[in-house]
Amino acid sequence: MHITDPLPREKNARLVFGLEWRAYPSRQMRAERRRYADDFGATHYVEYRIGKDVIGGFCAPEMAEIKGAKLYSGAARIAQHDRVKGKAAVVVLLQDDQRVHVVFVVRGVVRSDEVLTVLQARDRKLAIEQECLKLNLALTTLGSGPGVGDVDESFGAAALLDARRSARVSKVPASVPSIVPIFVIGAALVFGGMQLADVLNPPAPPAPREPSFEEKYAALVRQTFAAKMPRANLLAPALLATLGNSETVVGGWVFEKAVCGTQGYCAEILRRYGGSFDDLRQVAPEAMRPLHFDADGLHAGARGPQIPAVAFVADKDQSTWPTEQGLIDALQTPPQKLSAKPFELDSYGYTVHLEPAKPLLAVPMGTTDSRPAQMIRVGEWTISGLRWQSPLLARLPPNMTLDTMTVALKLGEPGASRSQNGGTDVQNGIHFTARGKYYVLN
Repeated sequence: MHITDPLPREKNARLVFGLEWRAYPSRQMRAERRRYADDFGATHYVEYRIGKDVIGGFCAPEMAEIKGAKLYSGAARIAQHDRVKGKAAVVVLLQDDQRVHVVFVVRGVVRSDEVLTVLQARDRKLAIEQECLKLNLALTTLGSGPGVGDVDESFGAAALLDARRSARVSKVPASVPSIVPIFVIGAALVFGGMQLADVLNPPAPPAPREPSFEEKYAALVRQTFAAKMPRANLLAPALLATLGNSETVVGGWVFEKAVCGTQGYCAEILRRYGGSFDDLRQVAPEAMRPLHFDADGLHAGARGPQIPAVAFVADKDQSTWPTEQGLIDALQTPPQKLSAKPFELDSYGYTVHLEPAKPLLAVPMGTTDSRPAQMIRVGEWTISGLRWQSPLLARLPPNMTLDTMTVALKLGEPGASRSQNGGTDVQNGIHFTARGKYYVLN
């Protein structure tokens, strides 16, 4: 935790960073506040509301540090700022000498509030970018300072001085001994219970009906396919085509790999190929920014191409899905044909791995509820290969979704594998590794 110097134009006011944050329902605000304060050993807290929830931050500052001071949470002011609260995900990096205040906000909720060194802040920024990529969240980077690297928008500490009275950090209220309200309530019930028993104790309402197995299954199917999962046979070839048209060398930096999710932009990693950091900063097009550079001096990160929108796997298309055995036969049957001559695909670097499918909703033992005649099962798949094998991806069945795809430029050395005539196969070029899920009926 770090407490800043006194704020300008505000007597004894200071910002504090490095709080522990939790979200809880507003109806249980007092009880949850007390519970988290006890868990964290906190003496002070700050709260702000988002809809029906309360976002609370907790800390235990040294009393000598805050004597006569008014503390305000820097992270809470950031989360409620007009430039932050309307975005899906925002990371703000504010450099203060050798410290960097790193605040990560997702849909207005503070996810993390940290005080780091400059090097730690760069690593944390990269980790947040990867986390948002996995969660399909569009990330905006704000900040200021010579050590924070490239940001989408400049955001200085002065932006936190406008809301002067917001995000006040207060002392956690002392808990009232539970015996006092219990004694008062008990005495009132005993005194009036005999005369008002019928009024105060109406018959208990009937217990809510437990949903049947079919109802639980139908609800889970709706929830699963509401996520809008892109079809692998459409998105995977499109990503290969898009990345294949990108520049391989920019300012003395060569494309090494790209990691793509299902929404937003791919994340590219470049490797030094004779250029310098300044060379890349000068010639990189706007579409590749923001840039960030690794501490090893050999790698740089950039924004890749936008992920195209394609049709989704839908449960209404169950009639076109192959069975689990049919899927295995279609994907893993050697030989397959790409040209007039059949060949073993594994010998050309195209491999398919299927995890066994599991029920979308397991049937409880001993249940007597009826169940659908056919139920959906879900499994995971991984396919690796070369870019020229994208026609195989385009032939994947419509029951396969794509979660992530990594595309890498490999410049290996001969001798990785032996051909039948005793020579060597050089597996150079653009390689891909695609992962996702498949859905079949039992």
